[in-house]
Amino acid sequence: MSTATGFEAFHGVNRHAARFGYIAVYPQGQHFRTSQQPGFGYQITSWNDMASNLASSDPDSTPHCVADAQKFPCPPDCSNCSRCAWTSCGDDLGFIEKVLNAVELEFHTDPQRHYPLGVSNGGMMAFRLGCNLSHRFAAIASILAQLAPGFACAPEQSVPMFHLYSEGDDTVRSDGKPAADGFIYETADDTLAAWAHGLSCASGPIGWKNKLSEDNGLRCVAYTDCSITGHEAVSCGQPDSGHLWPGMSVKGAIATCATLLQSPSMPEQAVCGLTEDAEFESWGMDLIWQFFQRYTLRGKP
Repeated sequence: MSTATGFEAFHGVNRHAARFGYIAVYPQGQHFRTSQQPGFGYQITSWNDMASNLASSDPDSTPHCVADAQKFPCPPDCSNCSRCAWTSCGDDLGFIEKVLNAVELEFHTDPQRHYPLGVSNGGMMAFRLGCNLSHRFAAIASILAQLAPGFACAPEQSVPMFHLYSEGDDTVRSDGKPAADGFIYETADDTLAAWAHGLSCASGPIGWKNKLSEDNGLRCVAYTDCSITGHEAVSCGQPDSGHLWPGMSVKGAIATCATLLQSPSMPEQAVCGLTEDAEFESWGMDLIWQFFQRYTLRGKP
């Protein structure tokens, strides 16, 4: 699982931020090192999305994993873990609010223009932030992620949302079927519908496109007739990709590395190499950034 600084190294978000003049912040989720085989250790990092470790209250709902699903180690900050649990149990909502407050204070950021973005479990956390801290964010983006079955959430206040997923992803499947490791997630369609309900959208979904989505073969739908004019819930699928952020990567970078800034807290992780001159693809973030730029906190585009 990627580290905070490995996420930046692998996706090259700093390059994109420098190009477009925004501040990128990379909080680190709870992490621990484990070994399921003698002599083989690996780092596990995760976010408490307030869904993955919980069983749905609906007895007829889909379970979070199949009976023979891969068993993941129980994070040390959890008192106990159910069969399908795998994320940390810390107060990550509180942690992110503290980070947000500190960034506002130190860097004088515009509180009307904060946007959470996450990939995989980070994307699940982005959904949770948008739902539970909707008063803090102008829009959100979740990539390669849906919450556990029965936990698709809606924002407490209207927050535009962009969901980017891969139809060929077998780590977090978008169709509600068990993934390669036996875990199950909400469908992309139900995730979108739940969010649209929070935006009080009157009708939809309808086809949605822009030049970037068309140029890169994305299939997109959106709810656009919502209570605040211009607010949208958009979901785009890439037909052929797997569990990789479509159109956003640095050639040769490793997502599990740690930069020199982070390596003291993760001494056994490989140190990230220099990638400033490496080949860089960025249309995946261009797509998100174009969406984010349309919105301020509860303001009209």
